[in-house]
Amino acid sequence: MESQWSTSLTLLSDLRVGGATAWRTFLHLYTPLVAAWCRKAGLQEADAADICQEVFRGVNAGISRLQFGPDHSFRGWLWTITRRCLAKHFDRCRNGVNAVGGTDTIVRMNAIPDWIREESAPERRDGGGEVLMRAAEMIRGDFEERTWQAFWLSTVENLSSEEISVRLSMTSNAIRQARFRVIARLREFLGDW
Repeated sequence: MESQWSTSLTLLSDLRVGGATAWRTFLHLYTPLVAAWCRKAGLQEADAADICQEVFRGVNAGISRLQFGPDHSFRGWLWTITRRCLAKHFDRCRNGVNAVGGTDTIVRMNAIPDWIREESAPERRDGGGEVLMRAAEMIRGDFEERTWQAFWLSTVENLSSEEISVRLSMTSNAIRQARFRVIARLREFLGDW
């Protein structure tokens, strides 16, 4: 029986063997999430890009040891790597601070946001929407256009079943089924992201 983590396990297995397609998929899905965490920490774009590179080097180095399943959250593991990279970044900044810029600059450089110390990943709304949108874009071709439109209009645009029914000439039941199918595929595709 296929578990809800099967697709993610496939992606992780492909990452472990260095599959180029798997890495492209992984980077496409998760770079926005890691970048959002970096921006939330107050990093500028260039620093956020550098931290993303460090995080993905850490993922590459640790992927063979990752335990993935119901008791081990992939997103939590990714957050742990990101948190460590952010902490190192702030340590480097603090240790390399010159007096240029005055006391305010030193205070800012020494201020590590409290939430970085938290073991659990930031809420899903912090970059998670981008992961979902990118995943949705990647699976769109798995569905007929009308099925996709029913999902999109009901879930993303939040239109009523009546409005969608008129636009797409579908019954309310068919709209619910379309929405369910796409959401189920998204869950399968992302696993425990």
